This record gives sequence, C-alpha cells and structure tokens, in this order.
Amino acid sequence: MRLPLALPCALVFALALDACSSEEPAASPSRSTASVIARQPSPTIEPPTGPTGETGTATGATGSIPPPQPDVRLPHGMPAVVDDPEAVAAISAGDLAPLVPPGSTPASSVVLSRPDAPIDQVAVSWRSGEALAGRAGLIVWQHARSDPTWRAVYAFTDPKGRGVFGVRMDQADVTGDGIADLLTFEDVGGSGACGTYRVIASTDGDAAEILRRDVCDTEIQIAGGDLRVREAVFEPEDPHCCPSAVRTTVLRWTGSDWKQISSEVSQAPGTT
Repeated sequence: MRLPLALPCALVFALALDACSSEEPAASPSRSTASVIARQPSPTIEPPTGPTGETGTATGATGSIPPPQPDVRLPHGMPAVVDDPEAVAAISAGDLAPLVPPGSTPASSVVLSRPDAPIDQVAVSWRSGEALAGRAGLIVWQHARSDPTWRAVYAFTDPKGRGVFGVRMDQADVTGDGIADLLTFEDVGGSGACGTYRVIASTDGDAAEILRRDVCDTEIQIAGGDLRVREAVFEPEDPHCCPSAVRTTVLRWTGSDWKQISSEVSQAPGTT
C-alpha cells in the first residue's frame, strides 16, 4: 500500500536571542539542554504514563492488544491500533483522520517508506484546541504489507500550555539499516527560535527515540545520513541579536550512541 502523503517540512535556523545548547554528542538524559537516549530492547515494559496522563495502552476494533512499548505515549484513551476496515480504507485514500486523536486535526505528515522496505510507515503530527493553548503531538504508524492493520510504534504528546506552534519533520536513514528515520522539531518560538529536536529511528515493527535536545539558537539537519548541528556562540559582550560565531558539529550514529565526527567554529554571517 502506498500513501500519497509526503509533506516534508523545512527546518528553520535562527541565530538570535537566548542561550545556545551544549554540543556534547552524548549527554546524560538528566540534562534538559542536550539529552541523548540510546535504543534498548525492552520485551516486558509497563505502559508508560507521562505528566499529562498519556499512555500507550492499545485497544483495536477487534480487541487486539499489542505489547506496550516504552516510546508510545498517546493521549489517554486513544487506541494504538487501527484495524477497522472503513478506517483502513480511508487511510489508503489519503484521509489521516483515523490516525490522530479524536477531536484533533492532522497538521502535517511524512511517509517513511522505501520501495525495498518490508513495512509502510507514516508520521502524522496533530493539534487540538486553540493555538499555543492547545495540545500537540506526533504519532508514527506502521503496517506490514501483508497486514492492513496500522499500529502506533512511536508517539509523544505535548501538554496544554507548552506553546508548541507545530511539529516540523524531515526523513532520512540515519541508522544505516535501510529503513527511513525521522527528525522532528517542536517549535515553541521565542527570540531564540527555541524548541525540541528528536530523532526517531524505525525498524520493522518498532520505532524508538535515539536523540532529544531542547535548544535555542540551534539548527539540526540531516546531512548525508549524519546529523549537522549548528549553534550560535555568544561572547560576553555580544548583543542577543548578534552572536560572534557559529559552531558546526557533525554527529554519526554508531548503533548505540552518537559519535562526534567533526566540530568547527566559524565567524557568524554579518560579523567583521
């Protein structure tokens, strides 16, 4: 099944206000500015519950309940399986409504599939309520080409009041397994173009978050299967509008962690 859904979003880089994030390639998850999370197999894990009450509990139209996954944090009560024939047919026709929480609207989507991959995938961002005061989130869905049932293999839900303008997405294979992965950015705006970057790595039947960074004045892009991180570097006397330099770091996934390939500091555009 192929879906005419690809709507990749461009990532924006703003060298403006506020502090920039650390360039450490593998910081401790306890650090809010640069946490890196490695994929770990977890065959028996209880459904996770986040601060807003979201869980990964799954109930499909036929009553099937797949094993709970640690990276599936759906809004409370939303099924993690879509197997109703009418809903599956609607998805095939390009209607994303069955793939987002009831009462929300699809915001953007990216198809994460290759012709030789054993699965079809689609990532859908959604929002509900008023701008800035409502909720937003993202869900990655998969189905085997021999089975029309769609299953949520990764999801996050931003709480009300966080002020997420939207979720931007890009795709590429950054893990080298031949299956497309996802780079997302939750844009919360501000003078430093602040937000959260995530890398979601997909496998056949699963997906996991392998990087998360809360940043300002930083742009992360996919570059030839690696990640390129560009960060503003402020000297003590720099005004917030005008950093003196830009640090560019290239990170590569090793299978269990991110390795720094290169790092250089260059003069910021417009400085003398």
